[in-house]
Amino acid sequence: MFCKRIAASYIPLVVGLAAATVLFAGCQKTDARGQQANTGQLIKTWDTLGEEIPPVIYEPPLETLPPAKADIWAGTVSHHLLAYKQIDRWFSEIAKRRKVETFFVICPSHYGLSSQEWSLDNCRWETKNGIVYTDEKIEREIAAALGVPYEPQVFPGEHGVNALIPYISRYFPKAKVCVIAVHGEPPLNQKNAHKLADSLAPYFSEQGRRKNFLLISTDFAHHGDFEGTVFKDTRSREFFKNPSDSTWVFCGCDNRPGIYVISRLLTRDTKNAVLYHTNSFELSGLDGNDITSYFFSLFYN
Repeated sequence: MFCKRIAASYIPLVVGLAAATVLFAGCQKTDARGQQANTGQLIKTWDTLGEEIPPVIYEPPLETLPPAKADIWAGTVSHHLLAYKQIDRWFSEIAKRRKVETFFVICPSHYGLSSQEWSLDNCRWETKNGIVYTDEKIEREIAAALGVPYEPQVFPGEHGVNALIPYISRYFPKAKVCVIAVHGEPPLNQKNAHKLADSLAPYFSEQGRRKNFLLISTDFAHHGDFEGTVFKDTRSREFFKNPSDSTWVFCGCDNRPGIYVISRLLTRDTKNAVLYHTNSFELSGLDGNDITSYFFSLFYN
């Protein structure tokens, strides 16, 4: 099926972890900020591997934008390159409005490679625009708060983050990342999701939101026909219309912990703007019984 083919195209090689796409080094190098960066494993992203962008036949209209002076600090974005134009425009919109020092990326752990509830590592990602580094200090702090060791085996083939890193490099060349892969499919382990939210809360105080951005890498309705997808997305939209710590349950997606984390970090004044809403069938015209849907949104105060 089309969506499965798209997802599979992101995996350089899950079995064996693709030595061609993971390089190790033990020396110190200087990053884009002129700082010394620890050289953890280096992962080549799709734009350096020459992967082809899937063809599309439709472009969804822009729905809405946050107000001009809004403080945007979090958002949802697809990790399917079929929606590459919307991914690009989402990052572009953020870059027009603010700088980001560290992107906190919560992505699904798709391939059963995680042995912990949360997977982290000190990775580097190679893109056409340069190398994107992990924020080592923050990654260590989050791993300690969650009580987990690093899991380097998770990330070389994980399109939940690898699909997005080239856009961070393009629009935020000095930004670093803190990536956390989670078991994203329902049912949600609320205790674990709450612990993750608590570990991130110190970085998203009023002051922290000025430096950091919470990126929820997620796709929404999966494996349904058009009518079923519309039904599920109508429910998911309830959260975007009225984001709160009670409406998050309406979201049907492959990153429920990420949505829960946002719901716990919301303030009374937080609102959401859905920039684009579309699905794989609209974009490709293929696989009308195996549809994945996408919400590109920004949360703001």
